[in-house]
Amino acid sequence: MALLEINDLHTFFETKKGTVKAVNGVSYSVDEGKTLGIVGESGSGKSVSAMSILKLLDGNGRIDSGSIIFNGRDLADVKGNDMCKIRGNDISVIFQEPMTSLNPIFTIERQLSEPFMVHQKMSKKEARKQAVEMLRSVKIPNPESVAKQYPHQLSGGMRQRVMIAMALACQPKLLIADEPTTALDVTIQAQILKLMNELKKERGTSILFITHDLGVINEMADDVAVMYCGQVVEKAPVRTIFGKNSYSHPYTEGLMFSIPRLDTPAGVRLEAIPGAVPHPLDLPKGCKFAPRCKYATDKCREEEPELVSIEENHVIRCFYPEKGVRSDGKK
Repeated sequence: MALLEINDLHTFFETKKGTVKAVNGVSYSVDEGKTLGIVGESGSGKSVSAMSILKLLDGNGRIDSGSIIFNGRDLADVKGNDMCKIRGNDISVIFQEPMTSLNPIFTIERQLSEPFMVHQKMSKKEARKQAVEMLRSVKIPNPESVAKQYPHQLSGGMRQRVMIAMALACQPKLLIADEPTTALDVTIQAQILKLMNELKKERGTSILFITHDLGVINEMADDVAVMYCGQVVEKAPVRTIFGKNSYSHPYTEGLMFSIPRLDTPAGVRLEAIPGAVPHPLDLPKGCKFAPRCKYATDKCREEEPELVSIEENHVIRCFYPEKGVRSDGKK
């Protein structure tokens, strides 16, 4: 059963040079107790689509149209104090850089106590006790001592564990993880991912996991949505994306080919996707990926493909989703 359903979401930003369509007709869902991974290059609309859920947009941003159904309620219509009650309580966020997300002038204990006092109306003494327990739950050693420290006194991995503890403080139904391991080294990243998987199993929390790293997606996600230029270009179960199958979007294929593999012969270079993501104020006429796609035809450059169902639980936005057909020379 879907806990979150985003349907045809359009999120725009007004700038001096024109309207930036950061999210342009996005649809995806997150099932209860499951993880949806959203992957794509910088500027693809991953974070904006997620921040639209809680309306954490810049002052020039707005939801132009579409629905965000969470637990049977359309969040697109929720405003003001009602949205504040949802943030941190029913839906929480782990941000990309913990050092800028934590307030440097307050102790960990004070910052971690706040969700309990605001949302659960605990006393300061009860909240501080619960804060220590949350630090213990995310496997921070000596939590009583860490609670008295300031963010700059902790390592990057410890700060990210604190952010996870804050996000899970009120046992939210949905956790939005916005590239939570980007600033961490590989060893600490593995620990954080393992911790998040353990907490998901223990608490049954649904996760919307945003990243540009397909390796992380393979480890974390149940389903994957690939985004490009503010649109979902492919969505399927993780085993379909990473397994051997007959269908894929050329952009997904390019991302897969760019991953280093142990079985790659010596001296063979990784295949890179040519070009760059187009400027949001100067998008191509047809398929947004056509200028970078080695399979693009005149049809691709003139017409924009719809997101269509290829097989069960697998949708692709491409005129030539079958690998065998496009590799036969449809240029």
